[in-house]
Amino acid sequence: MAKTARLTVGITGLPASPRFVPGGAPVEFTVTMRNTGDTDYPLIAPVIRFDQYDGGLAPLGSVAGRLERLDPATGRWQPAFLPQASGMDFLLAATGGAPLPKGATTTIRYRIAVDTGLRAGVTELQAYAVSQPANQQAGMAAAKVTIAP
Repeated sequence: MAKTARLTVGITGLPASPRFVPGGAPVEFTVTMRNTGDTDYPLIAPVIRFDQYDGGLAPLGSVAGRLERLDPATGRWQPAFLPQASGMDFLLAATGGAPLPKGATTTIRYRIAVDTGLRAGVTELQAYAVSQPANQQAGMAAAKVTIAP
């Protein structure tokens, strides 16, 4: 019998109607990746991004900003890369993967602030679990968010 690879991703901790204000305070959230299959993942890395939208920055409708990840060992926020790519090229931004054996869960706290220059609109905040070293999507979650200057 073949083993099944399953990885779920969840975004929690956002307000009921998530709103990002360009140039405003960062919004905190949590990403949880859970291996629900019967296969071990040797390396899984998270990638956080916004989907493009009509109010985004030219030429791709990108949502630029500052992403930070909480280091649980120090309690300090550390800069994290927020990719601005079209297609699925952003999966190549996955770095620093860690093992995720079957039955295991990992939870990461983030905060993100968006840059000025964005127009009002709706987009998605997306969290990807990326299997390394091939940089293939292993799981994904999305949350509808509003950009509101």
